[in-house]
Amino acid sequence: MSVYPEKIAYLSRSPANAGKCPQENASGTGVNFECGCFVRFSIAIDDNSQTINEAKFSSNGCGYMIAAASVYGEFLGNKALADLHGLASNEFSAIVESQLGEIPDARTSCLESVREAAQKAFAEYRLQRIEEFTGEKALICTCFSVSEETIEEFINANQPVTVEDVVDSCRAGSGCGSCRFLIREMVDAAVRVS
Repeated sequence: MSVYPEKIAYLSRSPANAGKCPQENASGTGVNFECGCFVRFSIAIDDNSQTINEAKFSSNGCGYMIAAASVYGEFLGNKALADLHGLASNEFSAIVESQLGEIPDARTSCLESVREAAQKAFAEYRLQRIEEFTGEKALICTCFSVSEETIEEFINANQPVTVEDVVDSCRAGSGCGSCRFLIREMVDAAVRVS
């Protein structure tokens, strides 16, 4: 008899998307320090269409971590970065739980490690895109090509208080979400000055 619910047990034995993408151009690792396990996402993103061609994972984690990574890897395949809505925690949980059922509170840290690994992969991809950017102004949001200047102009004209105010206005931060911390810093700096 398995210690896992049926769907978790099945995916932990036969996960989809296990391994490494042959065309990987971003990767990220999440760690669950409660149990010492890790999960690593290997992602291949088409630079022109900004679409995820493939998302694979490796892990030494429990059945919950492996099953969540399997489900999320399937979800990410063929997704446009712009459709990820910042990898919001509640949306991530809804995606995973829609396939696996409700996750016990004691195992939510396993899921958070999976989300962290995906976020780190997208952050790595973002850094690569910024290094390749040849525009005159700094590029903040690589998913929608939103420059620092565009965000500063919005902040100066509208004095937003939250990142969501900026996201709603110029879409920066609504794709993979890896630029949200920079937007937060820009909003906070403007609030301190005013």
